[in-house]
Amino acid sequence: MDSIIIFCANYLFVVVIIFLGLAWLPKDLKTKKYFFASTVLAGIIAFILSRIAGQLYYDPRPFVVDHIKPLIPHAADNGFPSDHALLTMTLTASTYFYNKKAAALMLLLTILVGVARVLARVHSPLDIIGGWFFGVVGAIAGYYLTIFIAKKYFKNN
Repeated sequence: MDSIIIFCANYLFVVVIIFLGLAWLPKDLKTKKYFFASTVLAGIIAFILSRIAGQLYYDPRPFVVDHIKPLIPHAADNGFPSDHALLTMTLTASTYFYNKKAAALMLLLTILVGVARVLARVHSPLDIIGGWFFGVVGAIAGYYLTIFIAKKYFKNN
């Protein structure tokens, strides 16, 4: 069971990235541009928000608090918010605007990544929820900012 948790905690995010690519590929050129731009903007916004939150709130990692060995090696730094949860949810929520079926599958994987990070004892549930929250906020902001910019500056695209 530990090997499954370790795999999901460390590597399952790559499958989320692959699903994003598979959702992006069949789109027409205009949609690909919007999808790409909104995902990049979402990532930037989510990353900035998460860094600000990490400076404002410190949540020690569970293995530090409980004086136990985590399933995966990790620095004993601030766990809030989880970068893995942030990445997977940002990509999932960004995909939602362009391919709801792919986003549904990605959401299942995103939840598995988050649960695995908690089971591996490198994050608390709050760290995961924080990453998910900032990922969703970033994706929503990235999507609407892309539409706003496209309408204002690129009327024919």
